[in-house]
Amino acid sequence: MSGKPALWPWFGGAAFLIAFDQWTKYLIRSSFQVGESISLIGEDLIRLTYVLNPGVAFGLPVPSRTLLLIFGWTAAAALAVYLSILIRRRDALRWPILLFFSGAIGNSIDRTLYGEVTDFLDADFPDFIMDRWPVFNVADSCVTVGVLLVALLVLFDRRPAHSPSPHDLAPGSSAATVSSDDGTRSATSAD
Repeated sequence: MSGKPALWPWFGGAAFLIAFDQWTKYLIRSSFQVGESISLIGEDLIRLTYVLNPGVAFGLPVPSRTLLLIFGWTAAAALAVYLSILIRRRDALRWPILLFFSGAIGNSIDRTLYGEVTDFLDADFPDFIMDRWPVFNVADSCVTVGVLLVALLVLFDRRPAHSPSPHDLAPGSSAATVSSDDGTRSATSAD
């Protein structure tokens, strides 16, 4: 692989996710009344339920909508910069950051235009956590999948914590210890 990877496919993918999130929210706003619900799978397993969330995740309240807006757009900008860096490095973390970025933009658009986030996916999970999962949307799903990807990357990252390089030697040192394929260690000159 030569040269730097292109950014546009990644940001194009984010644009697709953001557009899909906004399109699904538009369909719900134009087809349902707030509070209206229909079953999709089973009697209660998965429903479409139109709710407006003025707070953050799980409907938790916020002290200031203005601060939430500022935080959302600032986080989105920071994620865009970080995503660009990760893409250039070909870092696996670019996948969940792409999802976080898409989710942050999707819900920030709602807060900017409507003052609240449109949620509509209503799923029942086993009652060991809660009766029903809080109603969510595509942007929320992006963030949730991103969190799961980060957890998988952390759990299954098999890279060594840190391999010494010649740059790690103390000033004035002229040797480093290097491991060979058979597991033996030998000193080599860094000159």
